[in-house]
Amino acid sequence: MNYSVREITNKETWENFSLNASPNTFLQSWNWGEFNSALGRKIWRLGLFENDKLIGICLLIKYQSRFGNYLYAPRGPILYWKNWKEFDHLFEKIKDIAKKEAAIFVKTDPLLPAEEPIYNEFKERKFVSAETFIQVEDAWLLPLEKTEDELLNDMRKTTRYLIRAEEKQGVKIEQSNKVPDAKKFVGLLYSTATRKGFINHPKEYYIKQFEILGGENEQKIFISKKGSKTQAMAIISFYGEAACYLHGASLPAEKGSSVGYLLQWEAIKEAKRRGCKYYNFWGVVKDKHFYHGHPWYGFSLFKRGFGGFKYSYIRAQDYPLSSKYYIYKATEKARRLLRRVRYGYWED
Repeated sequence: MNYSVREITNKETWENFSLNASPNTFLQSWNWGEFNSALGRKIWRLGLFENDKLIGICLLIKYQSRFGNYLYAPRGPILYWKNWKEFDHLFEKIKDIAKKEAAIFVKTDPLLPAEEPIYNEFKERKFVSAETFIQVEDAWLLPLEKTEDELLNDMRKTTRYLIRAEEKQGVKIEQSNKVPDAKKFVGLLYSTATRKGFINHPKEYYIKQFEILGGENEQKIFISKKGSKTQAMAIISFYGEAACYLHGASLPAEKGSSVGYLLQWEAIKEAKRRGCKYYNFWGVVKDKHFYHGHPWYGFSLFKRGFGGFKYSYIRAQDYPLSSKYYIYKATEKARRLLRRVRYGYWED
């Protein structure tokens, strides 16, 4: 077979392939590349061709660490994965780019299940499993082929009750594509982070992301209000076959009330209206850590309550290109251990 790898400069060519692939992801979309470019990162949009037919794509992004540059294909490449020779041809081009950019390693975490035969394929190609994950490894997915009534009936009884309770309390859900609302969201997110003790990206990260993806109707802000008071906000991504709950923030729930259930239900209904196959609640805690004492138990229980199933993706795979990679990996392991000591739990 005659394979070639070329950079794709035409948005329509890229999006036609991306949107018709299954599975697909906004993390390999044209606009995700635009967003990263706007942040000052160098990007490549690579196309794998068999003769003149496009059979795969890979958005590749250059990152910097204190140990050196590295290249990352978030949830990429997008291939049919029937023939690993296709990946090999594409990755030869990626390695060439990495060497020219003096990268110490290449990271990839494609949309593949966490199954031993797949890990073995990467291992045969001299990849090593990353010490930590960037994208979620365990996602909670809700299939959307059922009717709204059927989806409600499949929910946990408490979840269904709390959706209806919010409606009775006069909670209203608004949708917005306005940048000023994105700025309000970031303010609420930082307040939530301070209260719950987690770390955020810089504010500009969220605002720039929404300016680019929201401007193309690929993201919406959902706002939960009771009267004039904003209770909760969320940024939902809509791309291809999935809607994704990317970022959420809320005020503390008042006694005797709940926050966020109706917002999620309205986002699910919007995903159905757009023809999405799945609503992706994003990350949940691994089954072995799903117990009351774990800090991630609460939001994992919240997401599970809407029905659906857990899908486990392959751990990110790193391809070392320099001895500096092993210093980087050792540092990541040390940071992971320190977080374990500080917070009292493993992240994976």
